[in-house]
Amino acid sequence: MSALLEVRNLKTHFFRKKQAIPAVDGVDISIKKGETVALVGESGSGKSITSLSIMGLVPSPGGKIVDGEILFDGQDLVKLTENQLCKVRGNDISMIFQEPMTSLNPVLTIGEQITEVLILHQKMSKTAAMKKAIEMLEVVGFSRAAEIVNDYPHRLSGGMRQRVMIAMAMSCNPKLLIADEPTTALDVTIQAQILDLMKDLSHKFDTSILLITHDLGVVSEVADRVVVMYCGQVVEEASVDDLFEEPLHPYTNGLMGSIPDIEEDISRLQSIDGNVPPPTNLPQGCRFAPRCPKAFDRCHSEIPELLQRSGNRSVRCFLYEGEEAK
Repeated sequence: MSALLEVRNLKTHFFRKKQAIPAVDGVDISIKKGETVALVGESGSGKSITSLSIMGLVPSPGGKIVDGEILFDGQDLVKLTENQLCKVRGNDISMIFQEPMTSLNPVLTIGEQITEVLILHQKMSKTAAMKKAIEMLEVVGFSRAAEIVNDYPHRLSGGMRQRVMIAMAMSCNPKLLIADEPTTALDVTIQAQILDLMKDLSHKFDTSILLITHDLGVVSEVADRVVVMYCGQVVEEASVDDLFEEPLHPYTNGLMGSIPDIEEDISRLQSIDGNVPPPTNLPQGCRFAPRCPKAFDRCHSEIPELLQRSGNRSVRCFLYEGEEAK
């Protein structure tokens, strides 16, 4: 099956005092129709800038895509004008942001905000758009949808606001939904409901999902494949089953080790020493080398390539050099 979205060698830099700061540095991601791909990594790894690059929302001035292609349905989004991108955003590609309270307009009702999308992209009348808005709110689980459309965001709980954001994002039946940390601000019970809702809507509308998260528990619930990022680069890619069964990269191993196991009686969780280095001060060689327990001399002087392995797996690590396609 051909990819719905194919990101090739994406490089997004920020410029400060003539210095180019690589926030995203040569990222490749592909997503098939109906597939859910999780993009994981610590804060500062480049996940959100990758998603904003796909949406054409890199903060400007200062940020810019300097190289690469973002092929969506065969069309390179990087080459589109702002007007052409506006026709794609919200219509073919929708995005759910981390904190719905800052994404929803506090002075407009829920109904006004959903109908705005439908009137702009679907060319609906105001009456038809309001009817569709109520239908979408019912789809995402509101029993009082006809009343909720007249409410303002501050009257809703965090979980309800996130459902509104999902209803708005899905209202135009997008081919791709980008969800940036959609459950971070929610408690565990509501988190599970939102994840179930996203899975159900993906199957119902045959929508592909790019899920951006640092929570591997969330990944195991919804993803088909996982792309692990560190310091603006992809360090590992695998199916969700393969990744959880046998993580290859030392960084992925560290992330896995930090997940609490209910069956183990331990007093302290495993952690990865150090912090993600800022893009203004990247280490020479492998970017994970200063924190890696398996690093050797070469790791501190050369940058490893992303090695392809069997089973559609890839890993950026010298430990696996010469083992490609095994």
